[in-house]
Amino acid sequence: MASRQLPLEHAFLNHPWWAMGQMTHAHAEPRINETATRARAGLLNIISAITIALLLMRPETDPVIIVGPLVLFDMLAAAATGLTPFSPTGILGTALTMGIRPVWKPTRPKRFAWLLGASLAATCLAMRLFGASPVAMAAVVAVCFVLTWLEATLGFCVGCYMHKLIWGCEDCEIPYVRGIAPRPAINQESPAINLESRA
Repeated sequence: MASRQLPLEHAFLNHPWWAMGQMTHAHAEPRINETATRARAGLLNIISAITIALLLMRPETDPVIIVGPLVLFDMLAAAATGLTPFSPTGILGTALTMGIRPVWKPTRPKRFAWLLGASLAATCLAMRLFGASPVAMAAVVAVCFVLTWLEATLGFCVGCYMHKLIWGCEDCEIPYVRGIAPRPAINQESPAINLESRA
C-alpha cells in the first residue's frame, strides 16, 4: 500500500490576502515561497531579455514606456502584498509552481530586494522620460537581466544578500557560501600482498 504524501502546505492566496507571505507550521512569522519567487524571476528575466533586444534592434518600438510602468507596479505590489494577489508575475509564478513543494524564506529580505527592483524600474523609466539613448536604457535593463537570471537559475538573490549584510538574518537559510567538503583521509598503510603462489 502506497504511503500517503504530505500536503504541499501552501496556497495560491495568502491568508489574509493582503499579507506579505504565508504562515507555516514550522515558522512563527509569514514566509515567502522561494520556488514561486524563482519562477517569477524567470518571467522577469524573459521580459528583460525581450526589452533589451527591442531597445538595441528595434528602438522605434519604445518598449520602456510600456515595460517600465508594468515592472514598477509589479515590484511595488510584490513588496507590499507578496506574490499574490496584485503582482502579475507573482501570480503567474505561483500558478506555475502550485504542484511543487514550497521552500520557505523570510519576507523582509525579499521585500528589500523587490524595492531595489522597483528603483531600477523607476530609473529606467525616468531615463526614458528624460530622453536617454536606447543603449543607456538597455544597460540598466541588463542589470535587471543579470539579477533575475541569478535568482531564477542559481537561487541567488542579490538584494536578499545585501539585506543580510546590512541588517543580518539568522533564519535566512540562504546557502550563498558553499563550503568544500573535506577529503576523506587516505590510509597510509598499504594492504599486505600475498606473494605465495596458489597450489
